[in-house]
Amino acid sequence: MSVTVRSTAPSLHASPTAGWRLGFLYGPAVYGVSAAAVALPAAAQGLHVDPAAAVWILAIHALGLGVGAAVAGRATDIWGTRSVLAVGAALLVIGTAVCAVAPALLVVIGGRALLAAGSGAMTATALALAAGAPDAIRPRVLTHLGMVMTLFSATAPLAGSLALVAGWRVALVLPALSVTAIPMCWILTRSGHRQGPGDVDWVGALLLALVASGLLLVLESTTAPMARPLIPILLTATGAGGLLLALHTKRRPAGFLPAVVIRDRRFWHCGLVGASVYGGLFATVYAVPQLLTGLGHTAEAVGMLLLPGAVAGVVVARLAAAASLRLPPQQVMAAIAALFSAAVLIAAADRQSVTLVGAASAGFAAFAVAQMTLTTAISQVTDVGVRGAALGLANLTFFLGGALGAATCAALWALWGLPAAFAATAALPTLAALAAWHLGP
Repeated sequence: MSVTVRSTAPSLHASPTAGWRLGFLYGPAVYGVSAAAVALPAAAQGLHVDPAAAVWILAIHALGLGVGAAVAGRATDIWGTRSVLAVGAALLVIGTAVCAVAPALLVVIGGRALLAAGSGAMTATALALAAGAPDAIRPRVLTHLGMVMTLFSATAPLAGSLALVAGWRVALVLPALSVTAIPMCWILTRSGHRQGPGDVDWVGALLLALVASGLLLVLESTTAPMARPLIPILLTATGAGGLLLALHTKRRPAGFLPAVVIRDRRFWHCGLVGASVYGGLFATVYAVPQLLTGLGHTAEAVGMLLLPGAVAGVVVARLAAAASLRLPPQQVMAAIAALFSAAVLIAAADRQSVTLVGAASAGFAAFAVAQMTLTTAISQVTDVGVRGAALGLANLTFFLGGALGAATCAALWALWGLPAAFAATAALPTLAALAAWHLGP
C-alpha cells in the first residue's frame, strides 16, 4: 500500500496545551455509558419499552465505540487525522439529531450507534495525535490527556443526573460534547493523500467490524436475559468471522489489520494490561453507584461523592508521570493496578461510603496511568505507518475488557450478591498488575 501524507499542522512543540485539548476531544466518549446509565429508566418509560430492552441503548455505545475506534485508527494511517476528525464530527451531529427526534427504541439505538462511531473517531484521532507528538513532549501530552480523561470518568454519573433534568434524550447524547473541542484540536491535525483507488482494504475493515461486533454483543448479551438464547448463534458467527479475518490477514498482511501489529507479542501484552484495567474500572463504575444508592444516597449525591475521585486521579496521574522518569513505567503501572485491586477488596468488605469512593478513585487513577503508559508503549513498538491501526485495535481490546468486567460483575451479582461480585472483579486489576510487571521495557 502506497500512502503519501503531507503535514499541514504546526508542530506540537508549539502547543503546550495539546494534551489538554486532546483530552477534551476524547473525554466525552466515556459519558456514553456511565452518564447514559442514569437516564435509562426514564428512557425506557419515555419509549414505552421494558427496562431490559432499554439496556441495548448502553450496549450499542460500547459496541460502536470499540469498532469505531478500531476502524478510525487505521483510517488515520491512510487518510490522516484531519479527515477522520471531520467524519467523526459529522457522525456525532447526525447521531444527536436522530436521538433528538427518535420515536421508537430501534431508532434511538440507531442514533446511539452513529454517536458511538463518531466517538470512536474522536478517540482514534486524539490518541494518534498524542502518540505522534515529538519524543521530548510526548510524556507531557499523554499525562495531560490522561488527567482530563480521569475528570470525565469521575464526573460521568453527575453529568448524567444533571442532564436528566433537561430530559433523558439530553443525557443520551452527551458524547456529542466532543464537537466543542474540535476548534481547539483542528490546528493539531494533518491531512493526507491516498494514492491508488485500491489501497483501502474494505474487506478487512468489514471483517474486523463484524468480529468485534460479535464479541461485544456476546459480552453484552450475558447481562440481558432476553438475549441469552442468541449467544450460541453469536459465538458461531463470530468464530466464522474470526477465521475469515485470519485468512484474509494472511493473504493481505499490509491490509486494514496489519500483520506486523497482530503478530507482535508486546502489543498483545499491552492489550492484556489495558483490558484488565478497563474491566476493573467498568465493573467499579457499575457496582459502586449501586452500593452507594443502597446506603441511602440519591443519584445526584452519588455523582458528587465521586468527584473527589477525579481530583485524586489527576494527582496520582501527575505523580505517576513524575515517577516514570525515575522508575520503569511498567512498574509504576503495576503498582497503581495493585493499589486499585486492594482498594476494591477493602471496599467490598467494608461497604462504607468512604471506602467505596476510595475504590472508585483508585480505578480512575489506574485508568489515567494505563492510558498514558500503554499509549507510549504501543507507539514505541509500532512503525509510524501502522501506529493508528495499532492504537485503534488496542482501544478495541481495552473496551472489550471493560465490557467483560461489567458483564462479569452483573452476572455474578445474580449468583452471589453485589458485594461478593464486586470483590471478585478485583481479580482484573490484579491481572493487570502482574501483566504490567512482566511487560518489559
